[in-house]
Amino acid sequence: MTNLLAKRFGTSPRLELLSGGWLKQGLGAKTVKFDIGQGGLPPEVNWEDKAAAIALIESCHAKALASLLVWGDNALWDWSEPFDMVVNYLAARMIARCAEDMREAPRGGKHTLDELASLVARMTLHFELYQLWTIYTVEGRLLFSGIKMNDRTYSNHFLCYQRQMLEDLEDLMRLINNDVEDYRFNLEESGEI
Repeated sequence: MTNLLAKRFGTSPRLELLSGGWLKQGLGAKTVKFDIGQGGLPPEVNWEDKAAAIALIESCHAKALASLLVWGDNALWDWSEPFDMVVNYLAARMIARCAEDMREAPRGGKHTLDELASLVARMTLHFELYQLWTIYTVEGRLLFSGIKMNDRTYSNHFLCYQRQMLEDLEDLMRLINNDVEDYRFNLEESGEI
């Protein structure tokens, strides 16, 4: 990953962790602090509390997205599992919407509807994580993502599903932010912050 691309990771306003600074501070290996308090002082919030805030996110898909946003810029962390989990969630939502709309894969196309949904979901998550939307044309996005389809066909028939996936990501972010805020509130109530 180039340095310029790495700087774009997780900067999308749509993917803003409201407690991002709190979550990321102290979660790196160099800043681990095992101090549990001294002299009768309450223990301070440490990396375990912050990791627990993510672990206690109720939705497994929201938890996967939160993990991506917190640790995804760490080159040593394998983020393929949470990435795939979010992609599978977005693809399943697209397939369900296509069924409601009675939309099928384009005739004579190179992809089944399941394959297309997975590719569109992968593209949507990747482009949102790195804020690449304005850098690529629709044709460039499709080429980059391995979607073998005319850009006009995509824009006229499938772009709406990409937009709905972005709304799904916003919904996951609301779940993340609410659950993390609830966790922080409970820490404050217990006197640990």
